[in-house]
Amino acid sequence: MSRSVLIPTDGGPLSRDALEYAIATFPDATFTLVHVVDPRYTDPDEDELRPERAFTDLLDVAGRHDIEVETEIRVGHPSREIVAVSEDNAVDDIVMGSHGREGASRILLGSIAERVLRRAPVPVTIVRPHQRTGNKHHLVPIDDSDQSRKALEYAVSVFPEVETTILHAIDPMETHYGEGQLVYSETEYERIETEAEQLLANAVDSVRASDAHVSATKVVEWGPNRPADAILDYVEDSDVDHVIMGSHGRSGISRVLLGSVAETVARRSPAPVTVVR
Repeated sequence: MSRSVLIPTDGGPLSRDALEYAIATFPDATFTLVHVVDPRYTDPDEDELRPERAFTDLLDVAGRHDIEVETEIRVGHPSREIVAVSEDNAVDDIVMGSHGREGASRILLGSIAERVLRRAPVPVTIVRPHQRTGNKHHLVPIDDSDQSRKALEYAVSVFPEVETTILHAIDPMETHYGEGQLVYSETEYERIETEAEQLLANAVDSVRASDAHVSATKVVEWGPNRPADAILDYVEDSDVDHVIMGSHGRSGISRVLLGSVAETVARRSPAPVTVVR
């Protein structure tokens, strides 16, 4: 079944990168480009009267690939309108650049892209400049949450032919799954390792019927951002070209979580990151 993909655009080069990545990743999809005019920052003498300019380069990209795209212009707060378009059009995925030009519709991880990650009802892929791209090796970091299981289901259902590694990062000095106690003994650490191995085995078993190309590994990292650094080191060292992670919100600002790991990985990954809710 064809997927429906939404690409927010500010007309800048990173929006083009996002569209190029979306076309390569979902070659049979239908694509919608959305540009949001933010009246708080838009100079009426500039793009407010001609917002369709934001689509010009992306339409050229679509033409080179011989695909048709829909376009939509909204006025309002960019992240809210992007999420609203995704809901109104029942899209399957959002693919967006990690930042854009200064001025009116910045798409900036830490502002608009981060808010979309937190609020979108569908998977969001963040594409940053100069990342490695491809469709040969995907990484799915997991913990014991429903969100990471959903990320794994997404990976094997949408990309069944791609080699997928399931990874669990052990933090030797922090609590296991946030239980509030430090690891004080070798016995306790061995318990954590055993539970990690069981977690990975269960994850592999859960997707065995899909015939996906799946392997599993655990890693240990010492340092201030232990799980995130372990994931990022694995991406760097193992030629991973796409990271697929789970997230969930919590009260207040609805942080993107595997702790704050998903947010950190999305900011620093050398490969595009998809966050699955």
